[in-house]
Amino acid sequence: MTEKSLLSRLEAYLDLNAKRRKKKADELKAIIGKLKKKEKALIAEYQKAGKGKKRARLEKRCVILHAQRKKGLKALKKVNKK
Repeated sequence: MTEKSLLSRLEAYLDLNAKRRKKKADELKAIIGKLKKKEKALIAEYQKAGKGKKRARLEKRCVILHAQRKKGLKALKKVNKK
């Protein structure tokens, strides 16, 4: 599954009302887990990459994935509190 599709699924879950979020909590956990795996893989690739455009591009993707994963975790905590 590509990053774009994972992010779009995450965004769709964040927009749901409270009842639907509770029903989808398990799916949200799975998406967050996949994002974490992708983030770790990108970090490993980033560390291996030399200086240049590729490294900058990988860094940007890592930052975006990290932010989206944190947003998902925040939403999951909100669902679990309710």
